Amino acid sequence: MPVLAAVEGGGTSFVVAIASSTSPSDVIERAEFPTGDPGETIGCVCTWLAAREYDAIGIASFGPIDLETASPTYGFITTTPKPGWKYADVLGPIRRVRAVPFAFDTDVNAPALAEYMHARRSGETLSSCAYVTVGTGIGVGLVVNGAPVHGLMHPEGGHVCVPSHEDDRDTGFVGSNPSDTFGGQCAENMACSVALAKRAHLESTEVLKHIGESHPVWDTAAHYLGALCANMILLVSPERVVLSGGVMLRSALFPRVRAAAQLLLNGYLQLPQIITQEGIDQYIVPSTWGNDAGLVGAL
Repeated sequence: MPVLAAVEGGGTSFVVAIASSTSPSDVIERAEFPTGDPGETIGCVCTWLAAREYDAIGIASFGPIDLETASPTYGFITTTPKPGWKYADVLGPIRRVRAVPFAFDTDVNAPALAEYMHARRSGETLSSCAYVTVGTGIGVGLVVNGAPVHGLMHPEGGHVCVPSHEDDRDTGFVGSNPSDTFGGQCAENMACSVALAKRAHLESTEVLKHIGESHPVWDTAAHYLGALCANMILLVSPERVVLSGGVMLRSALFPRVRAAAQLLLNGYLQLPQIITQEGIDQYIVPSTWGNDAGLVGAL
């Protein structure tokens, strides 16, 4: 029976796993390494993989990444703001561990494809799916007509422009990285966990999980995430929007994000998936695999 290996490279940690090809979501063995120095982090991944046998490997990495196979930097993380990771070679060292078939994509395109394939296997007739992860950054993966979207590069939907929340206009809050796209007025800068913690005057993102549902930061987060969903709906027209990542482990955010998306779309799309409660509850949904969606996607 073929054995699969996977690497999910995130901004906080790299996760490696082994699974059976007959059921990739059933992980046999896994390990996690903090995302520190690129050489050290990828070295830990390669050492772990070298001690195990596998027949194919999937690598899903945070980006931006170079997916052009003819490029000299194919398999590299490119213009990331993450210190030390600009033009870090992720794919090369991992491929050198073992000469097996491989697949390489973003850590959001891979779970988008996994969510799409799961829906199809469950009997649904989807042709498209959007996957959004909300953590220290915001990433968007897209599957359209059954395939991950690449094109010029790959989707960077976390950096689309979103309208200011009234509280931020009143306080002059500029987000976690004002030099981001659109002068900082993008979804990631305004609603990633770093921005939420800063807005709530918390000492770290870890404290976010301890603040109550009534804290105003969650309504603000829902506004920006709802705006991101509205942008995707208008531009890409996905048949499902999946929200995941550390911030979205707070399930009470889902109804607020749905309501914000409806409010911002302002009745323009008269579709049952958007305008009815039952429809939008089944349209903007949590991941099938929770925070393991990226790893399952890589597998």
